[in-house]
Amino acid sequence: MTDLTKSPEAPKAHLFDASSGQKSDMDLPGPYFTAEPKGHVLHRAVVAELDQRRRFTASTKGRSDIRGSGRKLYRQKGTGRARAGDIKPHSRVGGGTWGGPKPKVGHGAHKRINRKEARAAFFGALSAKAADGELYVLDSLGFDRPSTKEARSLFKKMELSGPVLVIVTEDDEHAELSFRNLPKVTVMRPFEYGVYELLRAREVVFSRSAYERLAKNREDW
Repeated sequence: MTDLTKSPEAPKAHLFDASSGQKSDMDLPGPYFTAEPKGHVLHRAVVAELDQRRRFTASTKGRSDIRGSGRKLYRQKGTGRARAGDIKPHSRVGGGTWGGPKPKVGHGAHKRINRKEARAAFFGALSAKAADGELYVLDSLGFDRPSTKEARSLFKKMELSGPVLVIVTEDDEHAELSFRNLPKVTVMRPFEYGVYELLRAREVVFSRSAYERLAKNREDW
């Protein structure tokens, strides 16, 4: 379980050679892995990310969307019946709903956080994983063909308990196809994952090429 109050010092990742099975540690550079995770910033980032994924397709009809006359159905008094207006209120079958859901459109439809907060949340999530020893880098990750059996054996040697987030690039196509069949494993490409995926996973595994791409693009943040 990731401790968000823990401040990482001298962060390291577990380096695992997929071909030989050798294990070692590697230093992790800043700013990705040396930030202080702040719970309220991480929460805002997760809420914004999940909100962005919602499609907001639920829609109900209001009074103005119902076809029909706005004329009063019958006179107010003298009929012995309850007072009634037109045929459009929500209390009548086929009437318009008041306050029902509508698709969100236009600017500001989704929850947003600014770039500075998004950067702080992403760095904080990675730093929390590094501080808890839950970051792994796979070296010599060569799959001649997709093999779920080989991927399961590799994770068993790494002693991962899951859920696991695996980050691979297009160069690791066979590995990607192998890992995605395993239970409690999510496979994603660089720039497809966010704070939610990092915190949801117990262990985060980078292929060597995915880690190098992350390190190469840290200046873009």
